[in-house]
Amino acid sequence: MVFRSRQHSRTVALSVKAGSISVAIDEGHVTAWDLGGRLYSAFRHGRTWRRGLSGRVLHKWRDPSASPEALGPYDERQRVFVAQNEADRLIDEAAALARETRDHLAAHRGDWRSDTGDAPGDAAVGALDACAAFDSTRARKDAARFRQVYDGIGILPPDQYMSVVLQATRGCSFGTCTFCDLYHDAYRVRSPDEFEDHLNRVLEYLGASLALRDRTVFLGAANALAVPTRRLTALLGRLASSPLARRPVHAFVDGFTGARKSAAEYRELAALGLRRVYIGLESGHDPLLGFVRKPGTSREAVETARAIKDAGIAVGVIVMVGLGGKRFAEVHVSDTIAALNRMALGAGDLLYFSDLVEVPGTEYPSAAAHAGIETLGLTERAAQLRAIRAGLLFPGAPPRSARYDIREFVY
Repeated sequence: MVFRSRQHSRTVALSVKAGSISVAIDEGHVTAWDLGGRLYSAFRHGRTWRRGLSGRVLHKWRDPSASPEALGPYDERQRVFVAQNEADRLIDEAAALARETRDHLAAHRGDWRSDTGDAPGDAAVGALDACAAFDSTRARKDAARFRQVYDGIGILPPDQYMSVVLQATRGCSFGTCTFCDLYHDAYRVRSPDEFEDHLNRVLEYLGASLALRDRTVFLGAANALAVPTRRLTALLGRLASSPLARRPVHAFVDGFTGARKSAAEYRELAALGLRRVYIGLESGHDPLLGFVRKPGTSREAVETARAIKDAGIAVGVIVMVGLGGKRFAEVHVSDTIAALNRMALGAGDLLYFSDLVEVPGTEYPSAAAHAGIETLGLTERAAQLRAIRAGLLFPGAPPRSARYDIREFVY
């Protein structure tokens, strides 16, 4: 419900939802917290800041005047993770706003009204108390607690940024992809007891913040479904007896190990809550997969997708735009179209296009330079994306499709 009041010649709107609370000042200033008081979003006149539980703060804005060299792959979006002092300032400003709003609400309850004429109740004041207490000192301590609970979260699919992450594994089961710098720990699978302890610590850490992240569970880390089915069912069994029971479960799998599981095994996992599996196809061109040292083939990725779908589970397929540069551009398009069309994607599935980010320190930039591979420019990447989309055929209603920018991930 939204309550409004006039303060000092400005309109202040207080929005209280099932999982969050926000304060908007006129039309160009919105700050939002979860019900645990943790700041997670701020909007200031066209610029957005997103704070993750990890304490990282991502600043995003658009700059139409930027030169093509400074632009992202598709548009004028700019993004940067801010320094700690800027993050502290943002958090302290948000806490001060929550205090000001709480104090005005407590002293002038009658000045606040919803469209239906209702006044905010004590729950709104209590929620603002938690937001007002979340200053930079509290935020730093909270981020330290996060690092005690999680081993570090490399990446999530965009539709899972607000999920409850539970780490069944750590690291990546193969860790050879030359474009990836997301997983540094040795691969390890938690025992059922370790997983249950981790789950309980996650719930204790989140507390009231769980309400904002309560729609789905994401089973981490990079390739959780590579775990043998018998061990996975033991882990998911612990989840089924927890407060997170009946939440839809989502997870990554690569085509190489995913193809080792049958549709019957995926049905067994579906009975324990598995609802969507994300497959990093990257490209349908096998020589390009070999060049970037990604295990498996496009055929195995197709077999994995079809087995998952035969089990009644949705899939999310990730394709990399710009991978392999100009040398592989034509075959990357044609073979990726062919692989996606063989997957028989449809309603309920997702198709993500993730622009290649050449991360300094990874092997890909140097390997590409050594091979004389030229990077695709802004317009060339946009054309490649259009070409792949234009060649896709679906047996029925198409899957949802979206861009996936790993530079905008924060949890």
